Amino acid sequence: MAKIVQVANAMVSNNSKISNVLKNEREYFFLYNKKYKWSISKSDDEEYFLHFYPTDSMTIEELSVFDNWGDFNQFVTYTTNDIKTQEAVETFRELYQIVSDKIYGLDDIFDEIINE
Repeated sequence: MAKIVQVANAMVSNNSKISNVLKNEREYFFLYNKKYKWSISKSDDEEYFLHFYPTDSMTIEELSVFDNWGDFNQFVTYTTNDIKTQEAVETFRELYQIVSDKIYGLDDIFDEIINE
């Protein structure tokens, strides 16, 4: 299994550590464990893209509105098409759903409904 799939699985399992979710027109940006900057997106044909930003020069808020990606090389991209395993697709899909739910506060809403 690709190490990035293990990392994504860890984020899914510990999704309470996902915070500061921001959305632009094509992807969701987020922090993991209050310090690691990530984004996730998907194409129309269900290919998932997970990006890691090791830079300290930009905040997650700045990354989410940044538009000069041609000159910016401080990120690493992992795609389900590159990894080519069913587990990668399932894991990235689940992570995408978790992150997209967090932007609307669905985690808290669902917990409140479940615990009524």
